[in-house]
Amino acid sequence: MSSGIAVVVQRMVDARSSGIMFTSDPVSGRKDRMIIESSWGLGESIASGLVTPDRHICDKLTGKLIERTVNRKVTGIFLSGDGSRSVRMTEERQMAPSLTTDEISMVAKMGRRIESYFGAPQDVEWAIEGDRLYILQSRPITNLSKDGDTLWTRGYGDEYWSDVTSPLFFSLLGEMLTKYVNHEGSEIMGYWALTDKELLKVHKGHIYFNASVLEEVFTYNPKFSRTNELLNYFPQKDQDRIARADTKIAARLWAEVRITLLDNEGVILRTDKAYKKWAASFMKVAERFDSLDLAALDDAQLQAEYMTLRQASIKHFQLIRYGMVTHSIGTNLMVKRWLMDWLDDRSGLLYSKLISGLDDNKTIKTNIAIAKLARSAQKDEAVRGRLTSSSSREVLDALALDPRMRSFGQDLEAFLKDYGHRSHTREMYFPRWADDPTLVIDVVRSLMSSEVGDLEKLERERIRERKETEKAVLEKIARLRYGYLRKMVFRLVLHFAQTYLMFRENQRFYLDHIIHRWRVLFLEYGRRLASRGSLEREDDIFFLTKEEAFELLEKGGNMRGPVAERRADLDRFENVLPPKFLRGNVEFDDTVVRGPDTVRVTGVSASPGVVTGRIRVVETIENLPLVREGEIMVTSNTDPGWTAVFSKLGGLVTETGGILSHGAVVSREYGIPSVTAVKDATSFFRTGQRVTLDGNDGTIYIIGEE
Repeated sequence: MSSGIAVVVQRMVDARSSGIMFTSDPVSGRKDRMIIESSWGLGESIASGLVTPDRHICDKLTGKLIERTVNRKVTGIFLSGDGSRSVRMTEERQMAPSLTTDEISMVAKMGRRIESYFGAPQDVEWAIEGDRLYILQSRPITNLSKDGDTLWTRGYGDEYWSDVTSPLFFSLLGEMLTKYVNHEGSEIMGYWALTDKELLKVHKGHIYFNASVLEEVFTYNPKFSRTNELLNYFPQKDQDRIARADTKIAARLWAEVRITLLDNEGVILRTDKAYKKWAASFMKVAERFDSLDLAALDDAQLQAEYMTLRQASIKHFQLIRYGMVTHSIGTNLMVKRWLMDWLDDRSGLLYSKLISGLDDNKTIKTNIAIAKLARSAQKDEAVRGRLTSSSSREVLDALALDPRMRSFGQDLEAFLKDYGHRSHTREMYFPRWADDPTLVIDVVRSLMSSEVGDLEKLERERIRERKETEKAVLEKIARLRYGYLRKMVFRLVLHFAQTYLMFRENQRFYLDHIIHRWRVLFLEYGRRLASRGSLEREDDIFFLTKEEAFELLEKGGNMRGPVAERRADLDRFENVLPPKFLRGNVEFDDTVVRGPDTVRVTGVSASPGVVTGRIRVVETIENLPLVREGEIMVTSNTDPGWTAVFSKLGGLVTETGGILSHGAVVSREYGIPSVTAVKDATSFFRTGQRVTLDGNDGTIYIIGEE
């Protein structure tokens, strides 16, 4: 038996400048900052402590230089014929920056690539010879001091970003949320503790929010607004402390003054109007984009189109930071609290009726349009026959060949023109309805399995019921002590609650427009990179960050290996919901609902009412056609692409979300009892089980098996 050893002989880099780079701050633990230290000559002068290096702090997302400290570097170590030699620097060079701003940007960009490749923060040694950057060594940072103390919650992510996410989508949407919703918004409002905090983290393909950011936001709002639904974002052991924390009243009032002075579109009277104005202007940008032949553009022109889309999209995020968070949540919680305190609405039934049947609900309009398609198919014998005997792909192919199906084909084409930018998920890796119309045909087939109701008639009934409830509620409030004043205040706050509930629902419609264009644009990036050999196929683009895509297009290279690993990760985590909390990278849950003797399951009450029926577990949109009339659907979360089936449901249970989540809002619209935030619901419940779902107090009772 023998063994050998390999000896690697490499050319020594004749470094003009060299140093180290931490792709996350090893002292503060911040992962949105990169630290670059540099000096003249070889890195030995830094490693030996011979000099105090220059220090550069960069924003990881943008590469922008945030802070620079230039130190006196008396000595440099340089390559010589027989090794290295120490050289005393001239007085001028001692205090001169050892890196230019362009070189800092180049080093930072390489750091992002290395961290992305290894999937963890890195300690990188580098050197520059001439104009060329050399990476000498990279190793993981193992001592990020504070990240282990950071609490991350999937709870808030379940409200806004509950789907599995790809690297590309995270780099696009994550940047917008961090930069414009959190950092810029906090700066305007004077919430200085939040202006530079890391907001988001991806763990096992899912989004986690920094719980300390959410907790800080809570302190700027009155204690009554810290409801169980919102406290559910946090571990149970922290909820009482957060609920009792003092309110920073002065800071909250000062924030309103700052918004009025610095960003008056954030004032509650203006935000909704400003958003509608922006939406109209964005649709003109989208129309121009849709007319382009992207394949005919050169690389620089394609990059310019990305910048145009990005610039046109920013206002969406600058307005939702007020409309979705401050205005919508605040006013709806006030209405719910007053109804409970003044009119004993403990079941939430009055609240549910007051926020249903609202004008211009894009989700309801989408559902009505799908229901019309289903009724059209039911009445057409040729289409009905095809749908019952053929796959959705075969039906789609037949539309172009069978003249008897021309009318339905035209109806489908009209539907896709208005709603083709939507999908069953936000995640841009998955196709939109326009990309794959079989997704729409699947929903139509599901609706056809029973009599398709007249959703327009149902919506008119909801509107009538809402108006009658409003009138009755205002009359009851007027009879209370100080009734006139209470009525005036309630009417005003109710108006804003209704306005910004629709804002919350409809912003998703326009966000889908943004995401659809991102998808089309980046698939063109993918096509080019695949044709040049950098990627294996065009949809590999979703497994690069946008920065990696831009650099690959500019400089070339091969990312097939990292892409294959990232694709495998997404496939592995797509249908697996990870634990609700992370402490650093340690996973944990408060409670687990499963157990041999469990007959009562508790979640969050999201839509009132009580129903007894059979469970239908729906893990993916492909399972929707299996849903039968009156069943209680159990799923991870819902999306606008799912909600046409709500007209068939007896009740809804979701693993994620709260009272203002999409599934909760649509459940109230359809009068369906709903319970959200039920951990492991899709694995705990089984299709066919008989349960009683109580949407009034958020409980589900198992009363029989299949």
